[in-house]
Amino acid sequence: MLTTSTDELEKTALVPLDKLFPNGVGSVKQGKVVGVEADKKEVVLADGERVAYDVLVLGTGSIWPEEFNFPEEPDRIPDHLAHWRGQIKEAKSVTIVGGGAVGVEFAGEIKEFYPKTKVTIVHGQEALLNSTYPTKFRKAFESRLTAKGVEIIYNDLVEDIPSGSVTSITTKKGKTIETDLIIPAFGGKPNTSFLPADFLNQANYVKVRPTLQTAAHDDIFAAGDIIDWAEQKQAAKNAAHAAVVAKNVKAVLEGRKPTAVYKGSYELILVTTGGAAYFGVLWGLVFGDWFARMLKSKDLMVPMSRGFYNYK
Repeated sequence: MLTTSTDELEKTALVPLDKLFPNGVGSVKQGKVVGVEADKKEVVLADGERVAYDVLVLGTGSIWPEEFNFPEEPDRIPDHLAHWRGQIKEAKSVTIVGGGAVGVEFAGEIKEFYPKTKVTIVHGQEALLNSTYPTKFRKAFESRLTAKGVEIIYNDLVEDIPSGSVTSITTKKGKTIETDLIIPAFGGKPNTSFLPADFLNQANYVKVRPTLQTAAHDDIFAAGDIIDWAEQKQAAKNAAHAAVVAKNVKAVLEGRKPTAVYKGSYELILVTTGGAAYFGVLWGLVFGDWFARMLKSKDLMVPMSRGFYNYK
């Protein structure tokens, strides 16, 4: 969506919350949470409003670098997209910091729409993605991207991302890369700055028990990217988290002991290197274009995602 206006994904991928409870059993309140006061069983909003709860579920997701962290106000999103699309279109040389799934897809998309643009990935590991995935899978992406002309620098970092216009950047190991656009793609961070310290581990993820109750409070649950669990942070995990949380919230409200436990999820990833060129991993097996296209397809699963919010 940030690379080009082709397919106008912003018209379908950004979904309002007004149909989330079509049968009227719930309501949606939009606001910025600035605190949780567990002793008072209240959530504190930026405007000073306090929302009381019997059971609280934390699912605040990740915070991303500027390019991926869309503005909170919907009317600012078109300008945000136009800005970054313009930056990418005009750039002669792009450096992507981070060779995970986001960095790989970004590199592939830029080369797909702007094949003359020089693209460099700086990645801190010895192969793209990370060690969760088979070496064969990681090397396949290297082959596809280098065939498109993408340069990959391994085992190196860019510690300080400069703001504003640039002409070059220097890596931690001292390599200078000529570039006029830098895209940080080193992953999201847990959106937990509003939580008290006793909720969090040293990396600011929420400490949870197998019941997905927080370590500190029986009546507060957590799910999604913010939980301290040894797994890849992906939207695909959310359904498994939600199933456990829903059963246990019901138990707490009924005065019963929560018994549903989260045992982890299988690792599935589908990544494109541009257009219909996909690779996927499921149950440790590597699948080529046909499998990934079958699952992710041309619509990028947007219709399925819209369905979660009761939109067609």
